[in-house]
Amino acid sequence: MNEKLIINTNLLRKESEFRPKKCIVEKSIAISHAEFDELKRHPLRDNALIFENVDLMYCDKDGDYHCLLIYDSQDGDGLLIESEGASYARYAQYISGAKELVESHQNPEIALTNGEKKLHNLLVETADRIEVFTILNYSEFSFEDVLQDLGCDFDEVKKMLVESAAEILNVRNNALSVKVNDLDIPFQPDISVEIEKEYGSDLSEEPNINMTM
Repeated sequence: MNEKLIINTNLLRKESEFRPKKCIVEKSIAISHAEFDELKRHPLRDNALIFENVDLMYCDKDGDYHCLLIYDSQDGDGLLIESEGASYARYAQYISGAKELVESHQNPEIALTNGEKKLHNLLVETADRIEVFTILNYSEFSFEDVLQDLGCDFDEVKKMLVESAAEILNVRNNALSVKVNDLDIPFQPDISVEIEKEYGSDLSEEPNINMTM
């Protein structure tokens, strides 16, 4: 990948330590690029959105901040705000990529690979099926039986795991090649991977893993 990761933030000089506080986003609001630019340039001016949501922002007894997150619907950056009863950004922090954070939180499946989505859906179906049988007074379950009831077997689960691992590896910068082999053919590796050696971890001792299992 040639495109560099860009993070919009401010770097502080010679900070002795970093002690972040927990900030709970009570509400996130997308606004136009022009509106966000105005808020970003003039955070101490009264703002209608901050005024309308002033009751959501406070510091609780545990010292956690409850905040409003206002972000640029176009470029995606945002401001995390705790106004402490005011109608302007009294306490605030610039959040790079705020839109992506919000969307990932609201729709966690969008950050998953296709293989992970399949596994997630199977887990949900399995849990739903177990819940149904629990209502019918069953309390102990064999996953083989539940999967069979869903029309799925462990070979299908293994295939999902292999494909998901391959997708994750394939998007990493140090991956030279990732190939999933035909899982129906016995006595061959399930997956073949080449990693750029300079990115490899410095392992003090070789992991005890049977790679032919």
